[in-house]
Amino acid sequence: FRISYSDRGDFNLEARLASATDLRSLIDAFSQLCTASSPSPISTPATTPSICSGIVLYRNRSLLSKPANFFASVSALGQHLHPHSKHRPVASLQAIIDVCLQTYFTCWVRHVPLLQKEEFLSWYNKQQDPTNTLIVNAICCYTFRHTIIHHASSNLARFFVEDVNRIREQEEFFFNRARDCLAQSFDSPDRHMVVALLLMCTRAHRSKLHHYAGMAVSALHGLDIYPRTAPEEGPESDESYEKEMDTRLWWYAWAIDFYLYSSFGAPRSTPQTRVPGTAIDPPRIFEQDVDEAAEMGVLALTHCLELWKIQSDIVEALYENESSDMTVEQLQAFDTRILAFYRALPAYLQLDSGFEYGSEDLFMVCLRVNMEYNATRILLHKLFIPDINDRHPSHFSLQSLNICVSTALRQLRTLNTATRIHKYRCSFDRDELWRASEIISIAMDVHRSCGSDVIFAQDVDLDEYNHGLEKALETLKATRDYQIKVKDWTQVADWLEVEIRRHKLYYHGQPPSQTAPPRRASAPDYFLATLKPSARQSHRPPSNTDADTAESPPIPKIEESHHELTPSGSMLSQQPSPPLSASSSSSKSFVQFSPYTPPSPISSPSGNNTNNHHHHHHHGPKPSQTRFRYFNPRKMNKFLFIDENPIL
Repeated sequence: FRISYSDRGDFNLEARLASATDLRSLIDAFSQLCTASSPSPISTPATTPSICSGIVLYRNRSLLSKPANFFASVSALGQHLHPHSKHRPVASLQAIIDVCLQTYFTCWVRHVPLLQKEEFLSWYNKQQDPTNTLIVNAICCYTFRHTIIHHASSNLARFFVEDVNRIREQEEFFFNRARDCLAQSFDSPDRHMVVALLLMCTRAHRSKLHHYAGMAVSALHGLDIYPRTAPEEGPESDESYEKEMDTRLWWYAWAIDFYLYSSFGAPRSTPQTRVPGTAIDPPRIFEQDVDEAAEMGVLALTHCLELWKIQSDIVEALYENESSDMTVEQLQAFDTRILAFYRALPAYLQLDSGFEYGSEDLFMVCLRVNMEYNATRILLHKLFIPDINDRHPSHFSLQSLNICVSTALRQLRTLNTATRIHKYRCSFDRDELWRASEIISIAMDVHRSCGSDVIFAQDVDLDEYNHGLEKALETLKATRDYQIKVKDWTQVADWLEVEIRRHKLYYHGQPPSQTAPPRRASAPDYFLATLKPSARQSHRPPSNTDADTAESPPIPKIEESHHELTPSGSMLSQQPSPPLSASSSSSKSFVQFSPYTPPSPISSPSGNNTNNHHHHHHHGPKPSQTRFRYFNPRKMNKFLFIDENPIL
């Protein structure tokens, strides 16, 4: 392009553009030049740690080799030139689209309520050919895989689950149709186009992400869609439901921009406010949302946005500027901000708070918020853990390591709890399991290099830590996505298996810690929820035969671990200690939302809890048995193995 400046002050730009993509790239380039120095519309200078003289922390440079939230994936769409729909043998295309739309409006765990359901369905029914519209195909390419695996009927799901490539081909079909529809409606943007572009950019190939995101933000501003200002900005704040929908859409565009930037390093396309520096109101629950899936979706979104804003500040302060130093005071200021957020949460969003839940829905919101809370704390401290070859790490590095390990173990328990809620097994977060597993694996390398258990504080359960990777793999394999061999899931499983073998090789088949103090009892690897008496009567843990319901595709069952329950379904295992101050009454009945039939009650003393956990057919204390020693040089590679539980 060529730029000229006339004597009258005119600024002229001439460029040869062959397509809309070239125009978008040119706009993106100038947007970066114009907004590079402008502050973020949601930044709060008061919460940003100020630079002060103090101890400068060591930063683990090896963990800066990739974006903060990057996790490898092979599910990007838009790479097949002429995909074909695979629906014909089992259902019509219209039927598949109807199921995808139903999932979009009912499954709030994965889908933010950006559209009014009644208004959208009214528009949908009036269209002559709704299956050939931009918004419908964008929603389908975004939700199809999730729908087939978790929410479709058995007949429809069985056809696609038998060959996972059919799922990919159908996704490509919807994505390709959405692109064709976008080319036809590019010159007449509307609200549906903004939503469609935001959905498409989460599934597109990383080389095209910023194009879709940039077009979405440009259309957002072109349609004069701006968020509601905070009440402190004045009484002029619009309290209508229409303005609420604008606020949700604006915040979703902001969240997608942060996701693309922090996960793939895509250029920023941050939506701006009408007046720079204006405080923005978060999404709210309106009367129209009550008793709908949108109610829980907005509740989760509101609290997750607060954590994503903290993550954005962390990424800007620590991951963008690699040469800047971080002092102890700055790190503590960020950590205090995260902890203060958690302490300010209502009791129903804090795990192990003793709150009595009336349904599984609110407990799932609690798990969703806690997943993001754990991820935020790991994101902050990850850069300050010791290097794997550092034999004498500093006190502050060990502090960050302990926080990361304890939070990673807490995250695994949170994810495991989510997989046990039959209604919300679709809520499992693969990336967060991978993040937590990476921390545990790195900690094992640091642990081995230091050669001492003193690097861990008392709040780290060494037994749970030693078997953290195995538990992560077990949790991953319990998901439906892994059971049908979705590549993104098998990719993580392969990585976990390699890491488990690597660490076992270093320790010659023995656990990495042999000096852990004896524990009074083995804590459960999930969190417990308290049901209200009224809800407890109507709650029935689904039996094994409930797996093949109309909402769940037929997936081969895998063997699950059993836990001690009373006949009524109340878990009496020792309750794990929360990282923050939280108390619960021991007299209350803790009920796990689980799809598994409770086994018969057993009684086991605390001293033999570990052995009885794996041998439920023994009642009472287990008699002492001789420890057999056996060893085969050819098969055992000259290592001595001791069988602690020989079979007589």
